[in-house]
Amino acid sequence: MLSRIMHVAVDALEKIIALLLVVIAALGAVDLVVEMYSAVAETGYLTPDSILRVLDSVLVVFIVIELFNIALAYMKRKNVIATVMEAGLVAVVRKLVIFETNADATSVLMKASALALLIVAIGLTWFLLRRSGICETGSQETATD
Repeated sequence: MLSRIMHVAVDALEKIIALLLVVIAALGAVDLVVEMYSAVAETGYLTPDSILRVLDSVLVVFIVIELFNIALAYMKRKNVIATVMEAGLVAVVRKLVIFETNADATSVLMKASALALLIVAIGLTWFLLRRSGICETGSQETATD
């Protein structure tokens, strides 16, 4: 009896979290539109700084969408490893795209090295998992379900 109640509670929490991720993605899309409007309203065109702010907003929305895909795959009891790897890669790429070089050279070099190491680690992990057959299902298959 208690096990059944716990199972129902966990299922309900999974659905609530998935719904909250949809709300966050929708709010992120609204923020993206507001960001673009304010960037163009300031100068009449997009400056390099405003383009970076817009790209940052786009990538954050993509990360939230990937987290939603993870939640969906998890609720369907599917293998979530590939989706988690995609979300991690998008998060690292976001940091790379909005990479700021305004700091001192040592700090920039350390951050760039850390990002490069993360990209190599995620890529190598993904390659090894695919090669071993652990994460054969990609996001394209889960997106069509």
